[in-house]
Amino acid sequence: MDYQEIIFELDRAIGTIRLNRTEKLNAFTFRMLSEILDAFRIIEEEGARAALLTGEGRAFSAGDDMGDMGGGDPYEDMRSHHHALIKRVRRAAFPVVAALNGYTFGAAFDLALACDFRIAAESAELGDVRVNRAMNSMSGTSYWLPRMVGVARATEILLLGERIQAGKACALGLVNKVVPDDELNDAAHEFCQRLLELPTLALAANKNCINFGLENTLDSSLDHEARQLINLFETEDWAEGIASFHEKRPPQYHGK
Repeated sequence: MDYQEIIFELDRAIGTIRLNRTEKLNAFTFRMLSEILDAFRIIEEEGARAALLTGEGRAFSAGDDMGDMGGGDPYEDMRSHHHALIKRVRRAAFPVVAALNGYTFGAAFDLALACDFRIAAESAELGDVRVNRAMNSMSGTSYWLPRMVGVARATEILLLGERIQAGKACALGLVNKVVPDDELNDAAHEFCQRLLELPTLALAANKNCINFGLENTLDSSLDHEARQLINLFETEDWAEGIASFHEKRPPQYHGK
C-alpha cells in the first residue's frame, strides 16, 4: 500500500507507525485506518517483536474525521475499519505501545486503550468526548474502561465526556507512564528496546491469557494458562531461560 496518512518504519524488530494528518490533528479517516491495518500486517509478516503507535505534530489523534466518514453503511464501515484494527492490536503476538502526545480523543482513545502500554507526554489530554456530540463509544472504550478504572469512574468518564490530563490519567491507571513532552519519543523507543530484551513468545502468551481471562471462568483460564505454558516449552527462548538460570547469567532472548 502507498501510505499517504501514516509514516511507517520497521527497524531493529520494532514497527513504528506515525499518524500523519497534522493539519487535522491526525484525525482518523477510513484510509488512515486501512493504512494502519496494513502496517500491522507487515509487522506480523516480518516477525517484528514490538509495535509503536504515535502521532506527528501536536496530537496523537483527535479522533474520527467526521467529514470523511459518511456515504457508506455505518455499521459495516465501523466493523471493517475501527473494529478490525482494535482486534488486530489485541491479537498481535507482540506488545503494542502507544506514545500519546497532545490530544487522544474519541476513536483514538479507543485505540490507545486497546494497546498493551501507554506512555503519555505531560501535556497530553485523553478522553471519550463523543457524548458531547450526541455519540457513544463505538470501538472498545466501554469494554476497557470498567476493567481499568472500575464502573463508577468509567461511568463518569463516558457520560460526562471530560478531558483527562495526563497526570490524572496515570493516577487512574489509564496510562503507564508520564514523561516531559520533549522526552516522549526517546522514552517510547527506550521502552520498546526494553521489550526486545524479553522473550517475545512468552509476552504473547501472557497477552493471550489476559484476553482469554477477560471472557472466561477461572477454571477455563487455569487450563488455558497451562496449555500456553506447555507450548512455550518448545521455544528457543524457554531453553535459553532455563540455561541462563543454571549458568547464572543474564538470558539472551531472540523471540523464537
